Amino acid sequence: MTSGSLIGASANSGRVAALRDGCIVVLTLMAVSLAAVLSLPQASIGRAVPQAIIFPPWMPQQDAMARSLAAGHRVLRGGISPFIVIAAAAEAEAETVRPRGALLMLALDGLAGCLDSRASVEPFL
Repeated sequence: MTSGSLIGASANSGRVAALRDGCIVVLTLMAVSLAAVLSLPQASIGRAVPQAIIFPPWMPQQDAMARSLAAGHRVLRGGISPFIVIAAAAEAEAETVRPRGALLMLALDGLAGCLDSRASVEPFL
């Protein structure tokens, strides 16, 4: 009789340990993802720098540009992917409004090569 209850207790503690380990993994992944997003250069207030406006990946480029224009941004071109829009720097006194449906608005300080592939490159002669 005692051996049956020990087997049940052992199986139950194994499930609890697996659940605990799974929760630790999920919480770690969430913390790392949040830290990565928060470390990106956000659109700065009071400093005029070009911005990358990032929309969901399923949004067509025409819709992303139209929404950026509707929010009052001066669109320069598309980014490296169809759902990224490169907008000109806003004036210091103008308030930047996030376009409807945009996930992120990032300053292009240090990220220009990652988000903006359409920069002209002169060949070396």
